[in-house]
Amino acid sequence: MTWETIKSEKIIDEFHVTVKKDEVKLPDGAVIEDFYTVTIPDAAMVAAITADGKILLKKEFRYSCGEDVIECPAGMFDKGESDPLTVAKRELLEETGYVSEDWTYFGPTWESTSKLTNRMHLFMAKNCVHVSEQSLDEHEHLTVDKVDIKDAVDMVLSGKINANSSAHLILRVARILGS
Repeated sequence: MTWETIKSEKIIDEFHVTVKKDEVKLPDGAVIEDFYTVTIPDAAMVAAITADGKILLKKEFRYSCGEDVIECPAGMFDKGESDPLTVAKRELLEETGYVSEDWTYFGPTWESTSKLTNRMHLFMAKNCVHVSEQSLDEHEHLTVDKVDIKDAVDMVLSGKINANSSAHLILRVARILGS
């Protein structure tokens, strides 16, 4: 059953974020006068596996969370980009200095189904090779560690890795790799 949009108003409309305030009618007839949604660009995330079977994880302070968060390398589509693999390859190189010729696309996932409209495109890149230093964006500050896949799974299960897409991707790749 779908909801009916009665009225929609953009509260914020910038490249990196759009916030809409909608009035919606639910299938049971109830009306919500202030249902907000947030749109940010789609993004791509990589479970980057090195030749020795380790996964590359980044640690980055996330202001909205108020803490350092451990995640797989990832980044948003730039304006005009539409190919998730291009974004994934760019972000892997920029954030870690690694590249790969062995990519598997798992498809998109929803980041947050209740309010966010963007998707995270998930990839596995195997046999990653270090070819350069990081090339971070102006205000990007992160560190990268190589971790055993089993240790990464333990980090997910203990809550040390608690970013949804990263946890999802690590568990998926661990199962595929038999870790």
